[in-house]
Amino acid sequence: MESNFYSDKENDGDFPQAFEDYLAARLEGNLQGLNLSEEEFEYVLDRLVEEELQEEVLELSQIAFEKYPYSLHLLTRLCDTLVITGNPQKAIEMLESYSDSFNASSAIYLLFSRANIAQGQYNHARDYFYKALECTDGESDTMESVCALAQDCIDFGNHSEALYYLTKAQKLGTLPYEYYNDIAFCHDRLDNPGMAEEYYNKYLDNNPFNDTVWFNMGTVAARMHNFDKAIEAFEYSIALNSGNASSLYNLAVVYMNLQRYANAAEVFEQFNAIDPDELGRLGLGESYIRLRRWEDARIQFESILPGSDKANEARAGLSSLDAILCLNGADGMEDSVQSRAQERFKELFMDILNNGTAWLGVVYDMLPQLQHEEWFLQFLESIKKQ
Repeated sequence: MESNFYSDKENDGDFPQAFEDYLAARLEGNLQGLNLSEEEFEYVLDRLVEEELQEEVLELSQIAFEKYPYSLHLLTRLCDTLVITGNPQKAIEMLESYSDSFNASSAIYLLFSRANIAQGQYNHARDYFYKALECTDGESDTMESVCALAQDCIDFGNHSEALYYLTKAQKLGTLPYEYYNDIAFCHDRLDNPGMAEEYYNKYLDNNPFNDTVWFNMGTVAARMHNFDKAIEAFEYSIALNSGNASSLYNLAVVYMNLQRYANAAEVFEQFNAIDPDELGRLGLGESYIRLRRWEDARIQFESILPGSDKANEARAGLSSLDAILCLNGADGMEDSVQSRAQERFKELFMDILNNGTAWLGVVYDMLPQLQHEEWFLQFLESIKKQ
């Protein structure tokens, strides 16, 4: 969790001198001697939050609350920062110790919820959330706070709980369209691609210029086997950001699934130009095999160094290439040549089995005659017996 939860009230004051005083006191190592009003502390803390200096926010909010222990705003700022910096239990203890002073405050209850979410206590978090709703009339800042609870749940990987809070937030007011992306993301992770697509569409209706959301839409459409929609979404993403490597890679994979190998090779080439990832080189190598660009395929596989994560798959790709070439044109030759080709093929086949069985599909596709060859069927039977 990287962002602060919320502010209980807006700080409309502008106190640049207060920030200069803070910097001077910090340089002197005398923050305890900083003599600021409550509003000036709030101004400085807001500046530090904007600069994402959470440790500094924690240090100053502790000092500020010691000076103004009646301030709900400073208490929520301090406890919120404790949660962000990894000490939710201390935040809970502080909130409990001051709960009588700030009775029936939605801000306090919502912070209790956030601290409990940080500890994985989701049922306790909901209990405090219900109490917060009893103290609010559905103000927009409460809705934003509820959305922040959802983001915390997403950060902790609990997408069903995040969806619960986002659904509640929708009932508190008009949800900013940016949160449609979060709703769609949760549905995507919960394997509800239809709902994910619906909310990605709602987001894109409001903002069609977000390449990441177009990418997300493409992945959902591909999962639903709506490949035309997936291609359209990935192409929009690339048009908005030509450097979106993820969209390029996924678009190439869709083309591979559609057996549009020339298109796949073209996109894999673009992907490799900006991100020389080994997966991209493997994909390009397979595309070249499908296009019978044998030497181009070999170059891709050989570019993956031994010892790398994909070295075994690259070896399987090379073995697949050599296995295909081994039998290509062997028909019609004298029996001794065919016999040597078959024995070599068997060696390569076993190498594929040991290093990357997925490549066998490529071999079968490129050598459809294998399913009718008696010597090959006998070879498969011998493998099964072993």
